[in-house]
Amino acid sequence: MAVNLADLNFYRAVNPDLAGFNDPQAFQHLLNNGLNEGRVFSPYIDLNLYRAVNTGLAAAGLTSNRQLYDHLQNFGVAEGRSFSSVFDANFYRAANPDLAAAGLNNEQLLDHFRVSGINEGRASAPNFSVSFYLAANPDLQAAGFNFQQALQHYVFAGIREGRTAAPGGPVAPIPPPVTVGDPPPPPNSKFSFAKDLGVLPDSLNIQDVVGTDNSTDSYRFTLATNGDLDLTLGAVTKTTALELIKDFNQNGEIDTGNGDVLITKPAYSSENGNINRAIEAGTYYLRVYPYSSSDTTNYDLRFRFTPKPSNTAANPGNTLNTALDIGVVGPENRSFKNFVGDTDTSDIYRFTVNSNSDVNIGLYSVTRGTIIELLKDVNNNGVIDRGDGDFIAADDAYSSSNGNINRAIEAGTYYVRVEYMQQFTAVSTENTNYNLQISAQPRSASVNTNSSPSLNLSNDPLINPRSFNTGNDSAIQTFTTNGNAGSDLTGGLGNATANLLLNESFTGGNDFANLLAANPVETPDFSQGLALI
Repeated sequence: MAVNLADLNFYRAVNPDLAGFNDPQAFQHLLNNGLNEGRVFSPYIDLNLYRAVNTGLAAAGLTSNRQLYDHLQNFGVAEGRSFSSVFDANFYRAANPDLAAAGLNNEQLLDHFRVSGINEGRASAPNFSVSFYLAANPDLQAAGFNFQQALQHYVFAGIREGRTAAPGGPVAPIPPPVTVGDPPPPPNSKFSFAKDLGVLPDSLNIQDVVGTDNSTDSYRFTLATNGDLDLTLGAVTKTTALELIKDFNQNGEIDTGNGDVLITKPAYSSENGNINRAIEAGTYYLRVYPYSSSDTTNYDLRFRFTPKPSNTAANPGNTLNTALDIGVVGPENRSFKNFVGDTDTSDIYRFTVNSNSDVNIGLYSVTRGTIIELLKDVNNNGVIDRGDGDFIAADDAYSSSNGNINRAIEAGTYYVRVEYMQQFTAVSTENTNYNLQISAQPRSASVNTNSSPSLNLSNDPLINPRSFNTGNDSAIQTFTTNGNAGSDLTGGLGNATANLLLNESFTGGNDFANLLAANPVETPDFSQGLALI
């Protein structure tokens, strides 16, 4: 059972701009905006401490506040992880035998402390006893603080002031500052002078001027998660450039050979400049400068960001040996969201089927051309060998159409590769999130998963040159006696894959034998008030 972490009365009280929000509105604001803006939503929950103490979460790809919030709510509290300087479930249970006797679990202990224990002055953490803290600080008594107010004082002021909050106990450590994204650029480098915007919120507008006295304005910003970035440069009077940059080697300079400049768009007095793209979590730079060094112009720069975080526990590698092993796949649909693009061109997943099966693989929600491939390491050498029949099937996905592979396969281990289409085309590199879904329905009949079809005389094009049908792969259906491709060559494969198949298979004249041998949040309950103020 997930615990409700959000204290909405507190959230509204410490964020006056939300004072008019009802509970559902305040909760949606917290999830959609407040968490990634770093807003405080409870005196009991410290996501920075949760991040700092539980280092394995970042290694698993959980870096944004929203991801940490979801993990803490669904797993962390129940697992007894550290997330607060004023509450520790194991300590609270041990210090209060009546609660231990009642058999309260970790989530119930947190709820008990927030609703009852704090008002009863119970000790709740090794370094914190609210009754001791209030008794040891006469200034708080003089101010008329109750236990709830004393706890809030300790969290937001007492720790920083070095006040002791438990008998003979040390002051709770201040969580270390959290560095999100790349380290700061080196001193005196080009980007060391960039204005640091920090973690980019969902919306930000900047108005400024650039020109002869200030030739370039540079901004540094960090995206805590994958998402869609929309940048607009407008209100200019002279032609002005908008440039999105990633400092890949983190030297603080623009290295064109490293592809640091991801995209440049002009803005005109009659037309805004716009950059709209899927983008990976990380640190980026933006430059605004007039095309002519003698021009000066005001400008309006707008940032809009829609988070689309990955739900894959670890980033899949791009080789067979570093593939993400998702274990045995069965009838239940498995879903994986991730990203391929500039900094991660392909993802490979490893899976197993325990019996002959019909495997169904779908690639959805891409914004750019992407390839999905079903592979098998036939000779177990850890390398994708095209000539050995490692390629079983492939399909393309676009923003307007999904990619799908439906194939009968034998029991064994297989791989799925999601690859950005730039690998096969000359288009400039872009980025895309994706949703990969895999399921396998067991079947009793034997199957042949090798990309090479079985030889039989009725299908032998050397004997019957008018027709060649692979059975399992409808990509190649008709060949004439002179070796020309028929009308449905690319029906099942993407154009690039089909062309590659032809180039590798037809090595001369009517060599069809060569072709045959080498084919390739639980709904929150707002009825239980947790008001602390």
